[in-house]
Amino acid sequence: MRFLDAVKNSSAWKFILWLQRALLVLSSLFVVLIMCVTVLLRYVFKSDLFGMEEIVVIAAFWLYFMGSSYGVYDQSHVKADIIPQFLPPRGRALLAVVMDMTMAVLCILFTVWAVDMVLYSIEWMPRTTGLRIPVFISQSSVLAGYALMSFYAVVHFFDGLFSFLSGAQEGTS
Repeated sequence: MRFLDAVKNSSAWKFILWLQRALLVLSSLFVVLIMCVTVLLRYVFKSDLFGMEEIVVIAAFWLYFMGSSYGVYDQSHVKADIIPQFLPPRGRALLAVVMDMTMAVLCILFTVWAVDMVLYSIEWMPRTTGLRIPVFISQSSVLAGYALMSFYAVVHFFDGLFSFLSGAQEGTS
């Protein structure tokens, strides 16, 4: 069994994916619902719901970062991949490992920065101007998203590395 398969079969992995999908669906529905209510109130009833923009931004942050981390899980994130087309299969595999490692390192770095950002916000407790919502609520989506991206990137890196190394061993026999 490959490393990634063992991780994917764990109950923790399945729970994280379930929670992530639930957050994606709920935040999507919430953003659409709030935008519909806002349009209805503003253009039909000539009224406004105070602070709605602040709430939509928080939901959009969660939607964006959960979607981004799901893209890393699914390996469907945007990438420019013209260089691998010019490489032999072994070179493509090595380049994939290097790209996965780079992505994992950057995601971990951004996660560390996100931890610092959230801790700073919790310490100083800035709030939004209208509804006085603590800023760390929206910033915690950045932390959660990058933590998940880091987790998935590290798993994909090790899976690719193990595949590359096993291919190198098969090629030498």
